[in-house]
Amino acid sequence: MNARRRHWPLAVIVVAYLALGSLFALRTPAWQNPDEPAHYNYTRQLVRSGNLPVIEPEDWVAGLVPIGPDVRDAPVERMTYEDHQPPLFYLLSAPVFVIADGGLVALRLFALLIGAFVVAFAYFTVAAIFPAHLYLAAFAATFIALLPQHLAIMSSYNNDALSEALLALAVLLSVRIIMKRDALATGRLAVLAVVVGLCFITKAQAYLALPVALLGVFLATRCADAPDARESPSLLRAALIVLGFSVPIGLPWWARNMRLYGGTDFLGLQRHNAVVVGQPTTAEWLAEYGLGDVLWRLLQTTFQSFWGQFGWMSIPLDRRIYLALLVFALFSAALFLAWWIHGRVARRQLSRQMRARADDALYSPYLLLTAQQSRALTLLAGVALFTLLAYAWYNLQFVQHQGRYLYPALIPIATACALGWSFLVSRREAVGRWLWPALLSGLAALDAYLLFRVILPGMGV
Repeated sequence: MNARRRHWPLAVIVVAYLALGSLFALRTPAWQNPDEPAHYNYTRQLVRSGNLPVIEPEDWVAGLVPIGPDVRDAPVERMTYEDHQPPLFYLLSAPVFVIADGGLVALRLFALLIGAFVVAFAYFTVAAIFPAHLYLAAFAATFIALLPQHLAIMSSYNNDALSEALLALAVLLSVRIIMKRDALATGRLAVLAVVVGLCFITKAQAYLALPVALLGVFLATRCADAPDARESPSLLRAALIVLGFSVPIGLPWWARNMRLYGGTDFLGLQRHNAVVVGQPTTAEWLAEYGLGDVLWRLLQTTFQSFWGQFGWMSIPLDRRIYLALLVFALFSAALFLAWWIHGRVARRQLSRQMRARADDALYSPYLLLTAQQSRALTLLAGVALFTLLAYAWYNLQFVQHQGRYLYPALIPIATACALGWSFLVSRREAVGRWLWPALLSGLAALDAYLLFRVILPGMGV
């Protein structure tokens, strides 16, 4: 079948994402997205001065953030506390800033367009693992594209869209390296390394691309049918290529930061932490509320803001909606667990009777996975683990119970949901092929309802 015809669901999903995301970008009042003024001011300074900004103590003014949903005259020009961010996103959006004369909506739409690549890369990642079951890829891409809070973030002006897109591309390239027997060629590894290097100059959260790439290389060299599967020089060579091509891209940025901020502050985070005086710390909350209460707040707020807690975390949803989303999340987790257990049982029963061929694209994901598929899913599990560890580390310092910091793990989360729900109807695969349109319809309706009946009224629009 023609590739364009095979992947038509992706076009439908991207159109729905762009249409709904444009509504969010156009209708959400200015500055009613987390940290949006500070990201805007980074670009403004870059365009007007021609130089990258430097974060300084006066960049943070306690009490100015968060901006309440009914505030329209906040002195946003004083919010420049994102000046420590790597420059790639702002350099790319600078021409849009100039052409649109600093128009915020144009910048939002630019970020939204970049976010479409997140959806596409997620789709092709799952399609690479399960090429004969593209409805799994469509389900995962739909979940990522229309997740309400994620859609709101992608349609605001910040560097999350580019960060997620590059990280998703690194995941896709790593998966393809695992799935293809010839993928450890120098050229393929160099492309992956360049993507990792671009992550270095995009956002600190995107640095997860490096351990993801190294894990992908490791898993690729462990393939049972590879002639050098047990030879460590192959792994060492591949790792050196990844590091050799990626590190030089980040090196000038790191050197600049250490020159400006001193010591080993190659990310500028130490200076940022020293500047944002007054931001609540985890140590302060532990002393005030105790461990149990802090953990409960962490879990509750993370869950709520993962799905939808809009504005500057000031517009939560109705408790009944959160309850329905909790039921969906728990049921999805139970279905994925059932898929995983079923697969382990099937593997034990069938391994003595047959061996899965690495190139068998028609092998059912509901019975016995190929070696490459298992390793690719292991990579996705690694992405989820790295993201969770980064989130925990961040919250050990500051109170940042925001579910959007878990979005680097959206591909593994969405893949798990796709496998679980498809497993539920695995005996009737024709039904499974239509799960993604049902999900798209439900999430699109939810997004529209939240925008017009929750977000805008909550912001006084």
